Amino acid sequence: MIFGIVSVIFFIMICMRFIVKYMSNKKLKLLFIKLHVPVSIMFAFITVLHCIASFPIMRSRSVYSILTGFLSMIFIFLSFLSGLQMRKGKQKLRQHQLCALAACFLIIIHIVFNITGLVAYQHKVQNISIDPIDIAEISDGIYVGECDVTYIFVKVEVTVVSGSITEIAILEHRNERGKSAEIVVDNILDQQRIDVDAVTSATNSSIVIKKAVENALGILDNKH
Repeated sequence: MIFGIVSVIFFIMICMRFIVKYMSNKKLKLLFIKLHVPVSIMFAFITVLHCIASFPIMRSRSVYSILTGFLSMIFIFLSFLSGLQMRKGKQKLRQHQLCALAACFLIIIHIVFNITGLVAYQHKVQNISIDPIDIAEISDGIYVGECDVTYIFVKVEVTVVSGSITEIAILEHRNERGKSAEIVVDNILDQQRIDVDAVTSATNSSIVIKKAVENALGILDNKH
């Protein structure tokens, strides 16, 4: 996400090169003309880092977000290469402008898809409620449950013996910065209830883990 934010900042600085063309401030125009090439180089470099950093989390992103991101990267580099090769020829300039315009359009669409996905994810988490379950009433066995809110996915295996949870194994925890939330399973075991306090630094992952445990114990068909 950090590389994505930095990319957006550089993208805005590049766009300013064209926005200031229509302003009367000559010093501002000159500043962004001078910055255009070094900022474009940094933008291309940060885009590569953003792409590499995004590989582990692609499973949690929509097809549209991935596609627009991939296409925008292609046009960013086409624009960058055409800019390097550009001389005074009108055809080269036109090619550079078209690639830059396509890249701008795709980047904006990519940002929109990511913001939309983030809002939907937050909405899913906020709507999660942890219902009370009387663990003493659960038959002995091993139960599997999962919870998926797109950005975070958790699958757990819960062992119940003599009306108590004796073990919770996290089979899969797809997250971005929520690894620390896994400590909630220890709290569930200690307190023998599902709705324990969330880990402050990983609230969303904590909620999803607890919901996965509830889903495991709340559906009898999950018994293994």
